[in-house]
Amino acid sequence: CVSRQLWWGHRIPVWYVGETGEADYIVARNEEEARQKAVEQGHPEDVILRQEEDVLDTWFSSGLWPFATVGWPDNEGVEFSDLDRFYPGTCLETGYDILFFWVARMVMMGLELTDKSPFSVIYLHGLVRAADGTKMSKTKGNVLDPLETVAEYGADSLRYSLVTGVTPGQ
Repeated sequence: CVSRQLWWGHRIPVWYVGETGEADYIVARNEEEARQKAVEQGHPEDVILRQEEDVLDTWFSSGLWPFATVGWPDNEGVEFSDLDRFYPGTCLETGYDILFFWVARMVMMGLELTDKSPFSVIYLHGLVRAADGTKMSKTKGNVLDPLETVAEYGADSLRYSLVTGVTPGQ
């Protein structure tokens, strides 16, 4: 799924040509580039362009996160910008359960749109699991309140349990 009717996110980079209709469209990084392409296609310079209102799917959009959060695409090639200073990063720390859903997309999008991998190291941590072995999830309602755990067993016990008990394969 590339698009959903969400109210937040990265808007799909499509501009429709004219006041109505969606048959004639242009794909571009920004309105300036869309206008340039429209003129090259024979449209007048003052042609009306309307950007698609839908946004990219959450998993698709999250693939843009490593560089979109530091000013891409507006700061491409801008020396000393956040994009220039902080992208690419070095290490991503994540759970192994989202390698395909998020990490692979970040790498593919980074290589395609910036010619750089967003990181060179991926550190995988384990997952906190419920007593029955399933992944803890607020949606499933099988989570524990860490503050209650600290109150009953202490912070050191909780930290030790998380460090030793959530390695991959546990």
